[in-house]
Amino acid sequence: MESSYLVGAIIVASLATYATRLIPFLLFRTREPSPLVKYIELNMPLMIMVILVFYALKDVKWEAYPYGIAEIVGVVVAIALHVKFKNALLSIFLATLVYMFLIQKVLC
Repeated sequence: MESSYLVGAIIVASLATYATRLIPFLLFRTREPSPLVKYIELNMPLMIMVILVFYALKDVKWEAYPYGIAEIVGVVVAIALHVKFKNALLSIFLATLVYMFLIQKVLC
């Protein structure tokens, strides 16, 4: 393939992606969102986090050593940090560090 074709394809794909992100803002900027959209906007982060936690815990071997201890400690640390500091990034980062430390150094 020619490099000009690849560059053109990248430019067209970039413009199409940008347009699909921009058009809704231009069309609906003066319109007040519906109560359903407001509800989803308010609760979506929590829903996503719950789904991710269940997805992460679905393959844990609860009946064999280490019995999911690292996973439980990681979830508890994330919840405790988020309740105390109300900072999702801090909670996720530090809980991940605790979990990785446990599975690499303590429960290996």
